[in-house]
Amino acid sequence: MRRSGIGYATGKIILMGEHAVVYGKPAIALPFHAAKIETTVVFHRGATQIECSYYKGDLANAPEVISGVKSLIITTLKYLKKPNKNVRVVIQSQLPAQRGLGSSAAVSVSIVRALFDAFHMPLSDDVLGKLVSVAEEIHHLNPSGLDATTISKGKPVYFDREKGKDDISLNLDGYIVVADTGELGQTRLAVTEVSQRLEENPEVMEPLLNRIHELTEQTRETLESGEIITVGLAMNEVHQILQQFNISNDALDRLVSTARTHGALGAKLTGSGKGGCMIALTRDYETASVVAAALEAEGAIQTWLYSLKEMIHHD
Repeated sequence: MRRSGIGYATGKIILMGEHAVVYGKPAIALPFHAAKIETTVVFHRGATQIECSYYKGDLANAPEVISGVKSLIITTLKYLKKPNKNVRVVIQSQLPAQRGLGSSAAVSVSIVRALFDAFHMPLSDDVLGKLVSVAEEIHHLNPSGLDATTISKGKPVYFDREKGKDDISLNLDGYIVVADTGELGQTRLAVTEVSQRLEENPEVMEPLLNRIHELTEQTRETLESGEIITVGLAMNEVHQILQQFNISNDALDRLVSTARTHGALGAKLTGSGKGGCMIALTRDYETASVVAAALEAEGAIQTWLYSLKEMIHHD
């Protein structure tokens, strides 16, 4: 067997704008370089095959849990005008799935990059985005496109579903701590619940969505001006709003509270909620280390911490 193509991708964290982004509000997302996904394409004789943590075998018999990936591979081969055979797609991931870190979009980005690399074809951001959306629309109800955009760019992004995306210039010396509750996030359930609440109580929900919008705009300015305390306060307020949306849970709330009591300037859930991960902002590495240790003592199954400046300059 001969390795022919390879594609990489990393995850993302949403700093501000969860759920609001689905309703036309902006969001801010940061690349999550602490864990990566590598997809390798190997040429062989026979049916198209896939190898990942969920399944190993012919693509035609792949289980429902990876139906999005199956559709993506077929669609990408068709776009490349290649037959749906003679390739094996091998996915290796360090990124935990269903945790709000963009694992499904990261897998999709790495697959498309690997297939284009295998056939020595140039890949534009526009084509990458369109192909990745094939899988994202299967994995998620009404995906905003934020995950795919942030992961494909690998840079901090200000994202507006209607107006597009802009890069953000961060001028912070702080650290981000990411903690995994160990509970799977429930994207479809969370999105559906927010939608139902908005339909049933628009007089309550619309002002809350507008407030998230205001805090997101404020955070964009304070990230660029280096006002780290204001960023932390905005994170705290957004988490309180997301609690009112009923998309947090006991595990997330417990870790958020723990981070704050151990020196974090701000803490909140990240992603769709109802499980998954939370994030905390600290001024320095020492405080980040204390917060990470406290989160693990409180039940987080894994933590990551990294410098915002290192993230920005990550290759």
